[in-house]
Amino acid sequence: MRQLLRTWIADADTRQSLEQYRLPAQIVGLDYQDGRSFDLFLSLVGELFDLLRDAPADSRDWATLGNALSQLAGGLEGNAQLDATFYSAAAFYSGGYSASAYVAMRQVPGDGWQQDTYRACYDFLARPARAGSERVQRLLQAVITGDLDSIELARIAAEGAAAAALEEDPDTWVAERVYAALMERFSRTNVRAVLPDGASEKWTPLVGSLMNRPRPVWDFFPSQIAAIEAGLLSSEASYAMEMPTGAGKTALTETLLFNHLIDRPADLAVLLVPYRALARELRGSVARRLSRVGLNTRTVYGGTVPTYDEAQGLDDLRAIIATPEALTGLLGSAPELVRRISLVVCDEGHLLDQPGRGVGLELLLARLLGREGSRLRTVFVSAIVPNIEEINAWLGGSEGSVVRSDFRPAEAEYAVLRPRGSGRATRVGLQMQAVDTNLEAHTLPDFLQVSDFQFTNPTTLRPNTYNFSSVKTQAIAAARKSLVLGTVAVFSATKTGAQGVVGLAEELLKQLDSDVPLPRPIDAVEDQTAIELVSDYLGREFGPGWVGTQSLRAGVVVHHGDIPQETREAVEELLSDGKIRLVLCTGTLAEGINLPIRTLVLYAVQRRTRTGMPIPMLARDIRNLVGRAGRAGSSTKGLVIVANPNQWRAVEPVATGRPGEDVHGALRALVEALRNAISRGTRLSNDLLEGAAGLFPLTDGVDSTLLELLHDEIGDEEFRELAAALASHTFAAKQLDPSGQQLLARVFAMRADRLASLRTSGRIGWVRETGARARLVDSVVDDLVPLLDNWDSVETPRDPFLIDAVLAWAYRQPDFREDLREAFPDAEFVPPDNLPEPVSVRDFVVRWINGDSFADIATATGRTVDEVLRIYGSVISYSLATLVEQAVAVLQRYFADTERGVAEAVVLLPEYLRFGVPTRAARDLMVVGVRHRRAAVLLGQHPAMTSFENVLREARDVARDVITTEDVWLDALGQFVYERTRVDLGQPGSNDDDPDSGGPDQGSDGGPGQGPYPPTATGRASVTVPPAPNSTDDGWEEFQLDEAEREVVDHIRALTGNALETADSERVVRGLLELLVDDSSIARILDDLGDVIVTAVRAAPTGFPLIDSGTVYEYDYGLRLDEVVVEFEADLDIGLSPGSAHDYADVLGGRIVYGDDDWASVLVPVRLRCTAQVRAEFEAAEITEVVISLSDDW
Repeated sequence: MRQLLRTWIADADTRQSLEQYRLPAQIVGLDYQDGRSFDLFLSLVGELFDLLRDAPADSRDWATLGNALSQLAGGLEGNAQLDATFYSAAAFYSGGYSASAYVAMRQVPGDGWQQDTYRACYDFLARPARAGSERVQRLLQAVITGDLDSIELARIAAEGAAAAALEEDPDTWVAERVYAALMERFSRTNVRAVLPDGASEKWTPLVGSLMNRPRPVWDFFPSQIAAIEAGLLSSEASYAMEMPTGAGKTALTETLLFNHLIDRPADLAVLLVPYRALARELRGSVARRLSRVGLNTRTVYGGTVPTYDEAQGLDDLRAIIATPEALTGLLGSAPELVRRISLVVCDEGHLLDQPGRGVGLELLLARLLGREGSRLRTVFVSAIVPNIEEINAWLGGSEGSVVRSDFRPAEAEYAVLRPRGSGRATRVGLQMQAVDTNLEAHTLPDFLQVSDFQFTNPTTLRPNTYNFSSVKTQAIAAARKSLVLGTVAVFSATKTGAQGVVGLAEELLKQLDSDVPLPRPIDAVEDQTAIELVSDYLGREFGPGWVGTQSLRAGVVVHHGDIPQETREAVEELLSDGKIRLVLCTGTLAEGINLPIRTLVLYAVQRRTRTGMPIPMLARDIRNLVGRAGRAGSSTKGLVIVANPNQWRAVEPVATGRPGEDVHGALRALVEALRNAISRGTRLSNDLLEGAAGLFPLTDGVDSTLLELLHDEIGDEEFRELAAALASHTFAAKQLDPSGQQLLARVFAMRADRLASLRTSGRIGWVRETGARARLVDSVVDDLVPLLDNWDSVETPRDPFLIDAVLAWAYRQPDFREDLREAFPDAEFVPPDNLPEPVSVRDFVVRWINGDSFADIATATGRTVDEVLRIYGSVISYSLATLVEQAVAVLQRYFADTERGVAEAVVLLPEYLRFGVPTRAARDLMVVGVRHRRAAVLLGQHPAMTSFENVLREARDVARDVITTEDVWLDALGQFVYERTRVDLGQPGSNDDDPDSGGPDQGSDGGPGQGPYPPTATGRASVTVPPAPNSTDDGWEEFQLDEAEREVVDHIRALTGNALETADSERVVRGLLELLVDDSSIARILDDLGDVIVTAVRAAPTGFPLIDSGTVYEYDYGLRLDEVVVEFEADLDIGLSPGSAHDYADVLGGRIVYGDDDWASVLVPVRLRCTAQVRAEFEAAEITEVVISLSDDW
């Protein structure tokens, strides 16, 4: 790209920024652009065709060009806007930025492209649910079936058409030239072209899954192509991949898992993820999709001891998605799985360095690497790690199996707030940094100035100026100004306190209360109702005065790790749905959750300890964080603003792509620290390993690794030697000097002695069977068991003697003591141990299990809500819950050898504690997928749960009956929780009742016999809507429409010129929802498929329902037609009064049918689209899920 054009683009960007931010400042030297927008447009278009002829050396030129055209299109109208958007998307796609092309092209409607070639280009770029161009329809069908020859012929034809168009008019040539360029890239990057042996039928299930997503995946990103071309899918070698956040790791991992397992029917693959939040998200995406293509996948992320449900059905599993801790626990209770694992994908692998869990991850990988039998394949996925070759070599890879990519699907810009002056003369400029783009840097002067902070004092009515000298005030103000660009996130590394997220929220509320003239977040909210519903929920749980509740009412989300998961999911939905535009957060928002963040304001990239000591964030953690700005498919570029100029030095290496810190693993650091302690006189012993909380990750990880080797036929000395040898499989051993290696081997040998002593005492089997930690077994038996006499007769988990016994034992555990000191306020510490009083902790635990809200717990215990959340997050839901589940597992095994047993209240105590519920029914509701604790508590306490007539029924079925037949629940729960709980409880007989194979969290295909639509007798779909009932008709006022159905209502009314009343339109929709799909229609679908084994369908004979799209593939048990879209002709029978039927018939174009009673109906022919999930087995078939909607051309 010519330098002159680069400068012009940068200047135009600066000028638009001034306009977007409404800055009064004028920058000298920009006036040459006055009245020259069209000249810039022509120059950009000319550059596009130059680049189409000769590809640029710097691929970022494509993104620069695409963003410049997209920006220009925003100020145009009509055909000019269509043209600029068209060229913008074409530039993005040509450079490999297909996600940005998708975002750009979907800014304009599809009906604006009448000429076939332009429509084909639109379909390529915008990827509508149904391609309007026959050319693109044929291409997509070729991709689905693996017909690569047809794609190549289409590319050649497009080239020929472009050459021939030179003899025609310019407009035709432009369309054909762009289409030929798109076809050329598509022929190389479509999923079939990139996959090894891409035409093979084995890929058909995966390709169908990729292409039938809400945002279809037709081709691969350059980063994904580089990995596949490097042999990721065709080689048996272990690999390491460096890919930026958002570069397509998830889709690539899904492809890798599919490819590995489809050829190895007896094997098991594992995807290790670092965070529970990420595992939970993958449960509803990757796990569900793999299961749909026949690879049964389970997600495990709860605790360290697997639940009963998690431990069942393991023989049929093909893939496991898990956190390292959860997988370690699962393998401890089911060690036979280890032999089946042939692939481990380690996502966010740089977290090897993370204290605690990094040790567990390394030892887990070492355990799998050191197993006997077939070689393990590993794929290590990470951000930029300078020594990734070293890690790859440890995992069995070679120099040729390291893949690096710096491709980002959306550009990132960086800027720093630069204040100058003081007092009322302070000005804050926004200095752009020329780091991640190939444009020149520019500065927006007076980005923040005194006029932004002037307000009228409501008491004195005199003008005042809000003090904006602090970095915190400027960070919030910058975020408010950036709302004009899209969703904004303000990050702090600390949760609470003045420098944390809570402090940011308090600053925001203070600014809003002063009414300074900055954009108000609530003004960017289009759906106030959604905000009000969630605000009501927050008020009920945390109180109306909690900073998170107040912030949400102001249009802002507060998000950090102490907030319960159910609440985080609720506010994340507001963000992902675009219903709210500003979030204040810690790194929890970067833990794998994909949210459409346009601007990220970094307030503090260092966290502080309780003593105030700053701890800088690592470069790789900053890199992961800033990767959230400008997500693929949501925006074409992102902006990162560093609020504190003194912290730019920490961000700059990330922005410029310089290598960050090496990853050596937390295990090595722990061994080094242990060696230093020994040099100071500390004696290495098992008592030390089981008594120092900082060493627990090492102790527990080594124990889990060794446990698999300890067999009855192996003697103690041989086991000790094996243990010492196994230490050499760790990454730490590859790096340590000989003395460090010897120390690590001594630790392994000592733990071998400890496990051997458990074998001698007959307790090693307890560890194997329960997955409990070996260091806790003797403590449970010797210290906990004597604390309670009636383990077998405890009636309630709230029993004060039970809670006292458990807490007394927990207080003896070093890690629990440390967590208490970290979570509780200093004022509550009691000497000599400087711990809170046990009675204080017991009161908190009892109230939590009792189901009290956080607001009620805060009031009852005299703490703030944020203090309660801190105790909940650090102590109750994790530290104590983990200890209790370990203890109860050992208790059950201990008492199994006696006649006493353990009471159910004790057995279920870990889940009562984790969920915060007081009854078995409430616990059962949470287990099957009820998301809200309040709903589970109240429904679980309903008398129907314990009535004789329901003794054989599941709690979910009883709760469903209760909530649908009693009208008190809307008020009791609030509308937000009420509606979500209705969804969670599902429908009778649906597979929503099985949370492990398709509950509300996941969604999955129904099984045989679960189709919700019974057959009808005729072959023509018909909907009969009864006359309008009056207000006394039972159930009518209870009928509610969701948002999508409400849109259909509005559509129907618009088509009738609003002649129909809303109530009449609602009855039409109600009829649509009750449309029955008959056996005859199913038979016609299957008849048109032909033989039992086919690859695709296109259309049905005349008179048959038109099959719009669908994919069929062969599988072990026969056929499965994942999704078929069928067009139906149907009659809507709309009941009306005889007096109005004639008028409506004229408007609707229907005919009148008079009934026997005092009513008539208008029969309106419409075209309906049925999206059906079809399952076919040999000659039998059934529709397992049906969604009816109005066709686009009805």
